[in-house]
Amino acid sequence: MNYQFHWICALLVSFTCIASTSIAQSVDLLDAGRGDVAVYIPSSYDPSIPTPILMGLHGYSFSGDTIEAYFGFSQLAEQNGFIYLHPDGSLDSLGLRFWNATEACCDFDNAGYDDVGYLTTLLDMIEAEYNVDPDRVHLVGHSNGGFMAHRLACEYPDRFASIASFAGAVFSDPLNCNATTPVHILQIHGTFDAIVSYYGGVLDAPYPSAMNTCTQWAARNNCFGTPVSGSNINLDGLLFGNETTVDRWENGCDPNGSVELWSILLGSHLPTPSSQMSPLIFQHFLDHPKIPTAVLPRFIRGDSNGDQDLDLSDVVMLLVYLFSNGTLDCREAANCNSDTSLDVSDGIYLLGYLFSSGPAPAAPLNRCASAPVALDCLLDNCP
Repeated sequence: MNYQFHWICALLVSFTCIASTSIAQSVDLLDAGRGDVAVYIPSSYDPSIPTPILMGLHGYSFSGDTIEAYFGFSQLAEQNGFIYLHPDGSLDSLGLRFWNATEACCDFDNAGYDDVGYLTTLLDMIEAEYNVDPDRVHLVGHSNGGFMAHRLACEYPDRFASIASFAGAVFSDPLNCNATTPVHILQIHGTFDAIVSYYGGVLDAPYPSAMNTCTQWAARNNCFGTPVSGSNINLDGLLFGNETTVDRWENGCDPNGSVELWSILLGSHLPTPSSQMSPLIFQHFLDHPKIPTAVLPRFIRGDSNGDQDLDLSDVVMLLVYLFSNGTLDCREAANCNSDTSLDVSDGIYLLGYLFSSGPAPAAPLNRCASAPVALDCLLDNCP
């Protein structure tokens, strides 16, 4: 048992004293077997309209109230029409709350509580009482709650559109994660985290680094290649400038399986939130619903102009895009040679197919269909 971890986490609780703002949500109390849990219903709730859910999961020794005090998601949930809840974990032998997440964190007493069953039962109860959008159920967790978010995504990937894990990690052994469908993953971690190391470490058992956590999910979500760097953002209010780097896995990812790593340079386990932190995390939920299979991007490979036919005009359309600032509704359709980039070689490939008996573009070909998208489809390229 990691007593230093226990002591530091308990100390951090005493510093988490951010006041909550009173807002207009109504509160429903639901009991899934461990006492009442407050479920916040937005004032805009309409029983005829499917409503998204956000569940917040606290860290070890914290509580649902402290994760709300830290992130302040209640107000954002109200503003964006989300049902919101932040349940409490069980008490361990030291009287500290925890979730039984991965083997590393944080069932230090080996109590074996079924927290996956408990949390999914809470969602079942909400879905039985309210009109919930099944494609917009999201998780956010800090520390032990981040570990728990990863476990839930591993065991019920079809149930969650996205998770945001702040200073958590997935299983050390990828074989322990049984996700068979993609999930949007946001991993946030301070590089100077002395409690759950950015670089991996050991609590009750080993846990992977933030990067390894992301590469595991990238492989599971069919992404390949190295991540692409985005613009820096500001998450830590005590660090100067935009200290947080953004890495995104973009090539080949399933439309429902993006992966991002936000690394807070010099950031600690519990950074002082900037004014942008919670809105940026919440925006990630808004931007990453689960797309129903029926509306996934569809296209015909080689059909650059989207007219349902392959001919010379598709080559012209590609050249206009490459050299005259033209636009493409579906760049993947123009990726004729399936090499995850657009250049003159795609036009040459299509010309070879059209006029020199060259190999055909890869599927989908000759009919409108779905396929892995390495390059973005801005719009459905089929009628």
